[in-house]
Amino acid sequence: MPLPIIPIVFALVTIAALPAPTHAAPPWTGDGSGWTEGVLPPTPIANEGVLPPMVDARTSARARANLAASRNPGVRRLLEEIGKTNLGRMRKTETRALGLERLRALDDPGFLYAMPEVFAGEAEDVRRTVVEHLAASGPSGQAALAWTAIHGTKSNMREACVASLRGPAAAETLAVLQTALRGGNHETIDRAGRIAGVMDAWPAIPHLVATQYSADRVRRKSDLAWIAIGTQRSYVQNLIPVTGDGSGAFQPVIGQILEGFVMRVMDAVVVIYRTEVHRSLIGITSRATGADTSGNGWSFTAWRDWYNDEFLATASERAADAADASDAARYAEAERRRRDAAAGEE
Repeated sequence: MPLPIIPIVFALVTIAALPAPTHAAPPWTGDGSGWTEGVLPPTPIANEGVLPPMVDARTSARARANLAASRNPGVRRLLEEIGKTNLGRMRKTETRALGLERLRALDDPGFLYAMPEVFAGEAEDVRRTVVEHLAASGPSGQAALAWTAIHGTKSNMREACVASLRGPAAAETLAVLQTALRGGNHETIDRAGRIAGVMDAWPAIPHLVATQYSADRVRRKSDLAWIAIGTQRSYVQNLIPVTGDGSGAFQPVIGQILEGFVMRVMDAVVVIYRTEVHRSLIGITSRATGADTSGNGWSFTAWRDWYNDEFLATASERAADAADASDAARYAEAERRRRDAAAGEE
């Protein structure tokens, strides 16, 4: 008799422990208290629904527009023309130097976002010039560095961009991180988590809390696997008469029967643990509070409650102090200009 089939939905859990380079926040990393223009103040993490955004809609739109500008055919043609005319296989020192100067003269955000991608395969002097130019090009340059560090296809260019990032993260850089952390690609999210840790990006904490791990369904129409457990028994299923001279007998026909069951694995869920995101989350929060926060583990609930009950008070206090310092600096600058104007009139 055939084995009975028992359909079972089986959950497979795997842990992806991605290798993460050991690194600490660089000495230039900010303390996270500078809530720059476009960065939204911290708000509680809700029990369900959408995470609180890091930046306002205008900043997100500006980051998208700058990225779109980098894909403009005219931008690409000019950069490729510089590479073909002055860089690439060109060995003349003067010609290459002219090409590098031409790159340094391009400060439009579209060029800043496009340079690392266009020149990722160039020699070390070109890559170094591009990264240094982006690092010196203000918030848009930092955002372009972050975008390349997350989405770049060349590992050497990505690492060079990571090393040149400066904190605290400005609004446009946070917009880049926000888009990456809200995506669905595990590698992209892990890289964005690393960047958030390098830049001590406090506004990214809710997103890091929510993206430490992910449960992905295995999409396959047929069975993923099956397991059969049974016992085989022999029995006489028929007798064949056999006759001879003055004799007769029966020849047995032996049959086999299996007793047991078949377990079909029809569905599965794979849990991905994003180690870089988790590492950055612990690093940012521990540095911000001066206390070890690793006790929250991988639990979304524990991190959410800690953030809402403990961290928000610290963040709000820092934000208020930063606002007061900014107001004082503006007042001092206005007074200086007033005195200079009065001295000029005399």
